[in-house]
Amino acid sequence: MIKNYRTQIFTDKLFQVRSAAEEAMQQSLLIVFSFFWPKAMAYIGFYNLRASAKICDLNYVFTICTLDGIIKEAKELPRVPLKATTIYQDKIPVLEKYVNDTLTSNPSINKLIGYNPLQVMYDNHRHPAAFMVTVFAIGNYELLARTVPWVYRTYAAHQFSCDYFPVELETWVEALDRHTDPDMTRQIKSVYAWMIKRHDNMIALSQADSHLELPIREDWLERKNTFLAAVLEGDHRKCLAIATEFNTIGEDIEAFYLHIIQPVMCEVGMLWERGTISVAREHLASAIVGRVMAAASQVNADVRKRKFKAVISAAPNEFHEIGAWMVSEILEHDGWDVRYLGANTPANDLLDLLRSFQPRVLALSVTMPFNILKAREIIHTIKHDEALNQIRVIVGGRLFNENSDLWRSTGADDFAADIEEVKELFQRMED
Repeated sequence: MIKNYRTQIFTDKLFQVRSAAEEAMQQSLLIVFSFFWPKAMAYIGFYNLRASAKICDLNYVFTICTLDGIIKEAKELPRVPLKATTIYQDKIPVLEKYVNDTLTSNPSINKLIGYNPLQVMYDNHRHPAAFMVTVFAIGNYELLARTVPWVYRTYAAHQFSCDYFPVELETWVEALDRHTDPDMTRQIKSVYAWMIKRHDNMIALSQADSHLELPIREDWLERKNTFLAAVLEGDHRKCLAIATEFNTIGEDIEAFYLHIIQPVMCEVGMLWERGTISVAREHLASAIVGRVMAAASQVNADVRKRKFKAVISAAPNEFHEIGAWMVSEILEHDGWDVRYLGANTPANDLLDLLRSFQPRVLALSVTMPFNILKAREIIHTIKHDEALNQIRVIVGGRLFNENSDLWRSTGADDFAADIEEVKELFQRMED
């Protein structure tokens, strides 16, 4: 039987303050929670939370119930052997089918998934399995600890109950027991057991107020807000007019991307994570921004090509392309000979282009954690191919911003956190 999981909520109702000292400690705890998840992940409350009568011991709270505490504990999880990871990866279709079939037959499934269509659940099961393969293959449990609260937050924004997660995770363990050698996948199951054990902690972390607006200069704030409002309204003509105004008054395209496009798309992503806007609205915003960038790129480009070449691309299966697109536009305006390949570029096609074009630099964009291995495979091929191993590889994407050492697991030569850092890296290569 699935255990009846209850939710711990760290609010004043859970801590009956009996003295000024207790009250001060409570406020300190809430302040700590307010700084979890410091990147562009938005605060999303759960719709189906139920308060638990259990109160954390305060020493426990400050060690395990913090993101740093969870990361520290996760790093103590056992490494999964390569053979076990391979077995897990090969068995994903069978495991996924078992999980889908078992959860579909659960009499409470509609309530657990917030009365979403079952297909939403089926689609969601594909990514966690690929993500877990990534975690096991690179052995980076900090990535796991940082990603799970975000998953809780995002699912909750789309009406999934918090009780869905332990039910799903235990079903994955059952699938492993039924379809793999239990001894061979022992370490994998211990990781799943840890996630189940830390269910309440993940809920608390997922509710932390992590809203972050990228810093905007005061003289750009009004224009950024105007552009954001137009994007959310679907008014592409107004967005184009704003971009045209920048070109007319001679503003640098880099400034337009840095102070308008980048923070606007960050905020659009946070609105989607909160459930404030739908997938359709988020796609509409991305499409409008793409049209604006296409129009802006035709103005003031430096047609004098330098001898240096660059290829800019999103990783295979990566559909978040605006960041890579902005990088390609800035480099072109700076005089580089750029080939921009867009989203979801097949690995073999990318490698073929590299062999024929022979760029000095390849910049790969990776946003979703389950695409890290695909990027790593491409970079491994480049580094072991005599025709390609002189190419310098740079990776970027929000994923790497949140885990300072994660980019090294790809085998890349360097990492850039934003478009300013990208430009600095490329300028150094020109010297």
